[in-house]
Amino acid sequence: MSGFGACRVVRQKAYASPSGSKLVVVVWKECGATVPDSTQASIVTRGQTFSPESTPTFLSVREHQDVLVAWSSEQAVRIGFIPGTVQIYKRDQRAGDVVISYD
Repeated sequence: MSGFGACRVVRQKAYASPSGSKLVVVVWKECGATVPDSTQASIVTRGQTFSPESTPTFLSVREHQDVLVAWSSEQAVRIGFIPGTVQIYKRDQRAGDVVISYD
């Protein structure tokens, strides 16, 4: 029963900031039939390892979504996804020193 309740995290893509010092990491999280799948995004510093258990998310939406990421500077990033019936669980305006805007 060690796998009971375990989630599977599938890394989709990583988007580097202009200097390459930071990454937006987008993952799909699948936790089985009783918990809806989600798409999540986090920011990590280049050289650090992304960990779904310890890297905080700034975005979490229901189901698998295609997320568009565009860095405008080292401290500003735009996030977009196709609008519709997306249920938003979490949508922070900041992650550390990075300001996040949404389209």
